[in-house]
Amino acid sequence: MYRASGRTSPRERFCCSRWVSTSCASAPRLEGKMGPLDKLQPIDATPSASEKVAERLMGLIASGNIAPGDKLPSENELAKALHVSRPVVREALRGMTMMGVVQTRQGGGSYVTDLKPNRLMAPLSFVLSLQDYSLESLFTARTVIDGGLAAEAARNVTPAQLDRFAELVEVAYRTVGDAVAFRVADVEFHELIGTAADNAFLDQVSRSLYSLAVDQRRKASEIPGVLDQSAKDHDAIVSALAAGDPKAAEVAMAAHVAHIRKTTLDVLSGADPIPFRIR
Repeated sequence: MYRASGRTSPRERFCCSRWVSTSCASAPRLEGKMGPLDKLQPIDATPSASEKVAERLMGLIASGNIAPGDKLPSENELAKALHVSRPVVREALRGMTMMGVVQTRQGGGSYVTDLKPNRLMAPLSFVLSLQDYSLESLFTARTVIDGGLAAEAARNVTPAQLDRFAELVEVAYRTVGDAVAFRVADVEFHELIGTAADNAFLDQVSRSLYSLAVDQRRKASEIPGVLDQSAKDHDAIVSALAAGDPKAAEVAMAAHVAHIRKTTLDVLSGADPIPFRIR
């Protein structure tokens, strides 16, 4: 440990960003597997104390002082280091568990998860489902996110993925008369675009947006001609991916989202929808 001339190393000086002083001298020293808990300073036992506990622990995780898979100090150790009660620590850990940052393993103890994007982004779908959003804002977001993913997929798609895309297009044409089978293939199609784009964060945002308004889209899929159009849309997207043309892929995806938007709004308005023309 760097102690030359009585100075501390940069790592020791990093004490959870703005909430911890450089010296950390006032905090109890509790040595554990992951290093000194003196990086944590006491906090006031206020109604938001558990949030502050979570913030400080996540600061240590973000800084690399606590790594994915590491076991956290016990509730008692954390409570002593932060000068809060064990229930406050327990509430903080519960919140971090819901966020996908911490998990409890059989045999006891709390551990940092693998921190993979799909785990951390999982709560987004739930949060979005609680919001009073407009469908216009949803489809605008899908146009931007899914269009960008399609463009990235055109740059990064692999031969094996292109083969699967071709198979999914065939499935789409084959199942236009079976809405359930079509929707199953549709889920894989859109997820594969996210995978091919090779951007885990955008992929998870796209999946969260895809999960919204699903009931309306299910009803829309029963409108005559809708699935035929979606199959054609998928075909156009895959053609752009195969050509390695990001702009064409983005435009094809935007057109696909526009078609989905129209039929979804038709369902919500209760209007007698005009079926898509089958060319």
